[in-house]
Amino acid sequence: MPKVTPLVFISSSKEDLEPYRSAAREAAIQAGFQPVMMDYFAAQGQQPPYPACMAKVEACDVLVVIVAQRYGWVPPDQPDNKSKSITWLECEHAQQKTSKSEVLAFVLDEKWAWPPELREAYRATKALESGTFTAELAAEVQRNLEKLNEFKEWLNGLGFRRTFTSPDDLKAGILAALYEWRDRHPEFRAMPVRVNRDPSQYLRWLRDQTAWIDIRGLQVGSGKAHRFPIGDLYIPLKIASAGPARLPEKSNKEKLQLRRPVPLQKALRNRKLVIAGDPGSGKTTFLRRIAYELCRETEKPGLQLPQDGFPLFIRIAELEEFIRTCRAKEQDHAAPTSKESPAWLAYFLHHRAQELKWRLDAEFFEEKLREKSTFVLLDGLDEAANQVDRESMARLFENATQAYSDCRFVVTTRPGSYQGLSTLDGFQQVTIEDLKPEAIERFLRHWSKSLFPADPTTAEGHCGELLGALRARTEIRRMAANPVMLTALAVVHWNEKRLPEQRADLYDSILIWLARSREQRPGRERAERCLAVLGHLALAMQAQPEGRLTQVSLGPAAEMVQAQFREVAPEERFAHAQQFLSQEEVDSGIVVSRGRELRFWHLTFQEFLAARTISGLAEADQHKRLLPGRRLYSSEWREVILLLAGILLVKQGPEKVDGFFRWVLDQLGEKATLAQKAQCVGLLGAVLQDLRPLAYQPTDPRYQSILEAVLGIFDAKKSEGIELRVRLEAAEALGQAGDPRLRPDQNNWVTIPAGSFWMGAQNKDPQQANYDPEATNDEGPVHRVQLAAFQIGRYPVTIEEYRRFMEDGGYQNRKWWKAGGFDETEEPNEWEEQLLFPNRPVIGVTWYEAAAYCAWAGGRLPTEAEWERAARGLEGRRYPWGNETPDSERIGHWELGIDHVSPVGLFPRGATPDGIHDLANVLQWVADLYDLYAADYYIIAPVENPVEPQPGRSRVIRGSLWRWGPQQNFRSSSRFQLSPGINAAIVGFRCARDVPSR
Repeated sequence: MPKVTPLVFISSSKEDLEPYRSAAREAAIQAGFQPVMMDYFAAQGQQPPYPACMAKVEACDVLVVIVAQRYGWVPPDQPDNKSKSITWLECEHAQQKTSKSEVLAFVLDEKWAWPPELREAYRATKALESGTFTAELAAEVQRNLEKLNEFKEWLNGLGFRRTFTSPDDLKAGILAALYEWRDRHPEFRAMPVRVNRDPSQYLRWLRDQTAWIDIRGLQVGSGKAHRFPIGDLYIPLKIASAGPARLPEKSNKEKLQLRRPVPLQKALRNRKLVIAGDPGSGKTTFLRRIAYELCRETEKPGLQLPQDGFPLFIRIAELEEFIRTCRAKEQDHAAPTSKESPAWLAYFLHHRAQELKWRLDAEFFEEKLREKSTFVLLDGLDEAANQVDRESMARLFENATQAYSDCRFVVTTRPGSYQGLSTLDGFQQVTIEDLKPEAIERFLRHWSKSLFPADPTTAEGHCGELLGALRARTEIRRMAANPVMLTALAVVHWNEKRLPEQRADLYDSILIWLARSREQRPGRERAERCLAVLGHLALAMQAQPEGRLTQVSLGPAAEMVQAQFREVAPEERFAHAQQFLSQEEVDSGIVVSRGRELRFWHLTFQEFLAARTISGLAEADQHKRLLPGRRLYSSEWREVILLLAGILLVKQGPEKVDGFFRWVLDQLGEKATLAQKAQCVGLLGAVLQDLRPLAYQPTDPRYQSILEAVLGIFDAKKSEGIELRVRLEAAEALGQAGDPRLRPDQNNWVTIPAGSFWMGAQNKDPQQANYDPEATNDEGPVHRVQLAAFQIGRYPVTIEEYRRFMEDGGYQNRKWWKAGGFDETEEPNEWEEQLLFPNRPVIGVTWYEAAAYCAWAGGRLPTEAEWERAARGLEGRRYPWGNETPDSERIGHWELGIDHVSPVGLFPRGATPDGIHDLANVLQWVADLYDLYAADYYIIAPVENPVEPQPGRSRVIRGSLWRWGPQQNFRSSSRFQLSPGINAAIVGFRCARDVPSR
């Protein structure tokens, strides 16, 4: 009669391994085995005779042996009297059976911190302490220690031997091994296994994990929490809209429908979504909020989601590490064979379920992945170890969307890491916007109310004090636009009654407070010592040869920092380091654990502490840390380098930053290519931007020289082959230093000779002029327009140029405002933020502001006909550059990861043959009133006075911008309308003027 259930014999010493034996028993039951253990003899106070033990082994199909640091009982009635432990004898008997039962050996990891009282030698120590020590006991302990080593060596030759650490780790290992055993034994493979289908434990765990916002470093009075319900402090995040909307074609009219930033959760309507955001922008918190909403127990409405559903929350770094570990195990036959297989998702979740006792199997997760209501929340693509691993994860997720086409996928990443082959094909990308003043105020009100829940008056006063401090200092307001920075500012203000001026100073303050919280416990390290040790851990994780680690097991983490505990004996340092890290998680929370993995609470903490550690090294050692693998220019090290410069400046003075600049410039060499120079300029420009609050300026004259040298990035031929990201960073750096193309003495006018051209577009007759299948009704009819010679700006008006107008009293001098609008505005929309990027087009201006600037600059706004003549040319180009389809060489499209207007001239292949740039970079005001083309003429404002005020009448907007998706919007004939008094954050302008008479 065939067996119904396979029997597994669990063999081990008992007193020292009780929780491990329980874990092994649970694993056996979960895998569908019947466990056999000899515990009943011990319960009766007896030692089982040798034959009884062997009989039990004889009846079993497989034996699991667990070995730690005790040898165990040595039966006196064993044959040959070789002093073998009962565990050793059971393994031997299993091997000697006719059927050759397989032995699965699990041996304690020698590096695991094991309690001294559970070691074999402790028997002698205990006897000495109690006065019962004898020579016979000493000889027995010595024999057992020698035989234990022999036993472990014997196990090495069995073919299956794995190490373990915690009971959970052992359970996972045994479970996987037993599943593999069943796969190798067809007679048991088809057995039905009872599987729990109730996800309540999982949902309860996930709800507990996501219900709170932890506030690191908050020092409050007794009884006040440092964690707050996520609904109390969470501030809805916003994303930029994709662009203006078009009214239905039947309206016979297009009007620019301004889309204000929209709540991020609205983007969840896309079933495949990538959320990009800078460090600390709230990406992870948003995913946690989604997960919480989906598994909350109450019906109280919270975040508005497109549907209810089932959440699967996965940290990508954990998934990537799990895949790497599984593939390194040759015996892991159950794992998917391909690194990019979508089956890894269910397999990973199955193993997490085993570790955390959710009692769910891979089949359950497979079913969930095939349901329309499932949200797969994948956090931190940028936290994969390196570019290769990010690309591998991207392919896995693309494959998963094919295999599980019904459910929703949401991936978060930093923008700097989301490029090239790391991008996800078929995913909609959105970018988190900075917090606006109203969102900042809302957070601070919630924050103050949470600190003083029973005292509204004090809460209001505290909020007012914080808001006043933010409004008084521009750089602090800029930092507060980032959610994590805003929270840190609130904490530092509470703790220290001050607000730091620079990012590095802010992180230093918050981490000092976190570390000081551990000093309140007896015998703990001082704060500075704590941060020093964690800094070495952070740097070791950053500097791994195979790429940055964002999480690591406790054992390897202890290895990374054990050298820092020189005050203890060398053989004790590893255990001391393990204890330090375990306590550190509880005390300060700078590091946290996820299962068996340790990571920093926020990736920026790891980056800051790594930078802090590098800053304390000698300059030569600093350079050694930053050179391998071109770390200077890798996305994984960008934040470290920016923070390092801030630490050097704040802690050691400008001379140290000067030295850093010299060293970076030295790395270029005399034969550096344009691409290498642009890369260098981009890095140093980003450093200068980060140090802006401290007004640092480099002293090395080579920096100014190299800035001039990289102007080749604006040349179509010279810039060929240079990555867009590199060109963008170099262009931004030029803006910081003073873009030479925009100096007042530069002639940036382009002359368009007098003549006539066909204006407009039609979609009816391919044989007629300006045929365009995407033309809309208000772009026609096509008609001939005669123009006098005129000049038009090579670039849209930039922020730097507009700043000169403001500094010259442009808003106070009525003579520039003959078109109207005087005293109605004070500055462009979000002007403080725009000032950070001087060579980008100015945006957020009303039509009246644009007209006033043009008057001040000695010109005027171009008429709509002039603008289209500049874009279309005499040959009737469909796009400003020609008839080629828009691509990444011609436009700064948001799908390329550019979520803002780009510095002028960055896309030289997108310029017109006359050298007019950025007609598709930003929407642009023109002079005319909006109206439809008539049959034989074009209705515009009177030509003799194209800027005559017309209250209530919309003005024409031409061009395109980075946020638009449909390529039809980049066409030379696209046109929109907007009320002249609106200062839209997507609209700029360029100047025109009549050709000067000779």
